[in-house]
Amino acid sequence: MGTIPLANMQEYWSVKENSRIPFFSKIFTRKRFMQIFWMLHLKTPDPAKNDIRTRIQRASNFLEYINSRFSDYFIPRENICVDESVVKFKGKISFITYNPNKPTKWGIRIYVLADSETGYVYSILPYYGSITSENLPRRDLLVSTRITLHLYQQLLDRVPTAEGYHMHTDRYYTSIPLAEELRKMKCHLTGTIQTNRKGVPSSLKKPKLREKKNCRIQTREYNALSLEG
Repeated sequence: MGTIPLANMQEYWSVKENSRIPFFSKIFTRKRFMQIFWMLHLKTPDPAKNDIRTRIQRASNFLEYINSRFSDYFIPRENICVDESVVKFKGKISFITYNPNKPTKWGIRIYVLADSETGYVYSILPYYGSITSENLPRRDLLVSTRITLHLYQQLLDRVPTAEGYHMHTDRYYTSIPLAEELRKMKCHLTGTIQTNRKGVPSSLKKPKLREKKNCRIQTREYNALSLEG
């Protein structure tokens, strides 16, 4: 479950001194949890309205409810990250993803904002195909940038004191426009970047670097710093 993987579900309610985790038993009895787990059912949509928007509602309403509950139990610390996760699933849904190079090859892709220290997922945005980005702001930006801004805005809406946080991203999300937009929202950004990204200046594509203690450093405008090990 989440950040505490165990061999099987029953072990989360173990009473053994060397493996007991009191958190779960305080929230649910094992019997109550298993009742909900086995009876959870997503309503089948009306066949007469079997378009893409109706089909995703079978899962979206449930996922949106879960997303709304994450913030009730934890507030991320200063360092946060945005990345994607794949929830293993092989059922018949139109937005299932497949990547043979990933440990979880089949599943539902979910973009997440998480606390960097604990790994606690604070906010999610499920991937429903091309319609995922329809309601996101700033159509002039890359989809990856819009996703990141959306997740951070959700954090700000729930925790106004989250200004000044430090976000970490991988090369799929990192871009100069993202850094500039986050700076307007008073959020710092650190991440790897693809040099062929739009907006990356030529000075970073073929930088003239100087060596210092096994680390090459170059500074540039916009309060950005590039490092090459």
